[in-house]
Amino acid sequence: MTTKINALSFYLSLLILLLSWVSVPVNAEENKSEKNIANAWVFVPKAGHSADFEKAFKKHIAYRKSKNDPRTWRVYQADMGSNMNAYIVRACCDSWSDLDAYRQWNAKSKASENWGENVSKYISHFERNRSEGDLKNSNWPAEVKYKYVGVTSYKIKSGHFEALAKDKKIISDAAKKENWPYNWYWSDSVNGKSAMSLAIPYMNYGAMAPPETKFSAMLAKHLGSEEKAKKVLKRWSSHFKSTSYNVYVLRDDLSK
Repeated sequence: MTTKINALSFYLSLLILLLSWVSVPVNAEENKSEKNIANAWVFVPKAGHSADFEKAFKKHIAYRKSKNDPRTWRVYQADMGSNMNAYIVRACCDSWSDLDAYRQWNAKSKASENWGENVSKYISHFERNRSEGDLKNSNWPAEVKYKYVGVTSYKIKSGHFEALAKDKKIISDAAKKENWPYNWYWSDSVNGKSAMSLAIPYMNYGAMAPPETKFSAMLAKHLGSEEKAKKVLKRWSSHFKSTSYNVYVLRDDLSK
């Protein structure tokens, strides 16, 4: 896929729907078995073939289901920007060892062959992404329901990973302790990119309106002073080369 396509791994990864491991692992063996790996594909149909792609994609998903695909795939599309024609197909969550088992299932089911015969002819570009969720700093219960995912993407400065991990814990702990009125999910790219994403789910556009209490005020309350909160937020912004934001729509009609 060309650099013109900004792909996100819910993500999502959501968001994803949309994605370097930033958090410092406490226990290496525990990390290996943790189910926090998201796999995502970004597909851009050939011009004029979006409807053909969707029709073929639905049939392919039905085929995978008939072969007892162990993954649940969710499909997203950007709500804004220049890449609204891209389809983000994301599954979460696996452990690292699950990836080996899935490779075996894929070979046995001939899912790739079915895709190649029926769907790939409608695709212009594609990209594969994998991300690792930071479950300890996230707040995304299994029962979360949503139709949209707001995703902030961060490009991390070299040498800032350890300091970033500490500050991410500070703001995440504050949000949990002070009952910040949103769910959220942190994920980090394992594609060799110094990138991180923050996904927040919503049921509608109205839910995206800023809350009555600003995050900075909530953080100040948690830390005991506005000055401490300002220092944390100033450090936080210093960790990134750039940030970007988009909203992704969950395509229930295409999701498995």
